[in-house]
Amino acid sequence: MAQHDQVDTSVGEPTAEPATTEGRFAARPPAPTMKGWSPTALIASAVGMAVLAVALWVILASLGQPGLGVLFMLPVLGCAGWLYAVAVRRRLRGAVIDELATALARHLGVPDASYLELDARQWQGGWVGVPHVVNVQYPSEVDDTAPDWSSGVAEVVHDQLEHRYIVGRHNIRGRRVTLRDPTRATGTLTPDPVGREERAREAVRRALPEQVSRPVPTQADLSSWLVPLGVDATGTRVGWNLAGPQGHLLVLGRSGSGKRVLLTGIAVEIAARGWPVWVIDHRRVDLLGVRDWPNVQIVASTLDDQIVVLNQAWREMEGRVALVENGTSRSELEPLVVIVHHFREFASAVADAANRAGLGAGSAALALDRVTDLLRHGRQVNVYLVLSLQRADDSLLREESRDDLGAVVALGRLDGRAASALWGSRAPDNESAEAVPGRAIVQTGDAPPVVVQCYWTPDPREARRSNDEQELHLLDALRPNLVTHPVLHVRRSRALTESPEAAWRLNLDAELAEGFGTAAGLADWSRARSTVPSGGTGGVDATGWSEMIMVSQVQPGNLVRLDDDHGWVVVEQVEPVENDGTSLLVHWRGNDGAGSDVVSRTRAVRIRHLNDGVY
Repeated sequence: MAQHDQVDTSVGEPTAEPATTEGRFAARPPAPTMKGWSPTALIASAVGMAVLAVALWVILASLGQPGLGVLFMLPVLGCAGWLYAVAVRRRLRGAVIDELATALARHLGVPDASYLELDARQWQGGWVGVPHVVNVQYPSEVDDTAPDWSSGVAEVVHDQLEHRYIVGRHNIRGRRVTLRDPTRATGTLTPDPVGREERAREAVRRALPEQVSRPVPTQADLSSWLVPLGVDATGTRVGWNLAGPQGHLLVLGRSGSGKRVLLTGIAVEIAARGWPVWVIDHRRVDLLGVRDWPNVQIVASTLDDQIVVLNQAWREMEGRVALVENGTSRSELEPLVVIVHHFREFASAVADAANRAGLGAGSAALALDRVTDLLRHGRQVNVYLVLSLQRADDSLLREESRDDLGAVVALGRLDGRAASALWGSRAPDNESAEAVPGRAIVQTGDAPPVVVQCYWTPDPREARRSNDEQELHLLDALRPNLVTHPVLHVRRSRALTESPEAAWRLNLDAELAEGFGTAAGLADWSRARSTVPSGGTGGVDATGWSEMIMVSQVQPGNLVRLDDDHGWVVVEQVEPVENDGTSLLVHWRGNDGAGSDVVSRTRAVRIRHLNDGVY
């Protein structure tokens, strides 16, 4: 399924009754303007000229010049005869075109021949002959997206006129196809497939914008399992349907093609629905922007934490399978989305860690085995994977796992072999996806792949640092109003050791727990300890816990993390902003002094709850 807007109606909504042929088309078009004189007008002209010839002879004969009358009459009668012959032949050719239009109307599925306009030129051969150029103008309601659509039109014309034609040009925007006789197509008449492909690519480039900001989800979007990815050349939304027969998503693309932006947008969309998001960021810094985002429970940036998160996702799937076996309905299981950024590099790093620990091939293949199991069985218990890869020839795409991917997004340009491996004969032209970041070819389900401009989502971390008002406003609109899932941290039975084998065992036995872990386990926790106000009593207790709330719920005395620059601060006062009902003025005090920030009421921030009575 190329999840266009019509896919929205397939998820939880009844399907509309199919429209009749007449109902699909606009009002009957006006009759086409006749090019040249009609046969009736030509016959009338011939009769007029014959009468004129006879009149000239009568006049000259009455003046005693019958011979001169005959001299004038014969040429005029000849012209009248020629006009009559042209009229008869034009009428016969018109009948041929009418029959051809009727046959084309049946083939194209239009109500009748009046919806088509045919222009036949360069008739040759015999009294009536056949045209060597046929132009077919058809209405916009005709579906001409099939690769062999224009060839089918040429076949119909061939069967009707018993003459061979080839497609000289197909103007998709103008809804016009030109057929030519290949035996006479010389010089500029020779079909130019390379030129047609370039014109088609240029049409897509003109139709698709270079950047489309992610739209703020509506209430209908938030209740849907369709995650928007971008728009195609017609402006139709294309999305990833988690409720489809295959639920997982694969993102392909070289560095700089837009993977990070797309994955950020997917995490934001999933979190807005109140579903938990786990992120394995093997590049460590690509997806740090969503670490503080509501409902994004963990962003694992170290290899040890990444192993724990992947292993815990597999355990979660196994636990859900046991629940289903014991009678739990799949509809009762909340979707969990696990994003694995740069999976192949992550899998190689896991294999290296297993080899350093002196373990066998089974441990070295841990990442691939866990991901393969999640691809095969995760969808059945609402655990979904989002994988990003750099190379389209990855072995994961050559295995049976390809059949478990509900959507594939190929950002940037793919070579012909990779495109054929992904989509076979339906592989579209990838040139139009080359130059613009976020330009991609997307295939969802069994629908044909389409060229899409993926939605652009600001990086929350970079937007705060640059203080870009427009980006911050969009992020505030995308931020969930309800925080449904707490922050998770990696909890191990003891601290990691320098022994590779012991560290490996600890990671496999570790689990994810709510709140913050010990100071040695999470960088955020060490930052929190270093920024506690000096007036506190006894410092920060590692056994405390945190939660995400909206700024409108912040109270004086709360220990709050407003942004990365100031770290943890104590709120001294919260007051409304004059003439601005959407923002609040927060006065705070931290290690670096005191300050004030104007913050959106609905922005989610993290607050600390401590066990030692600091506040």
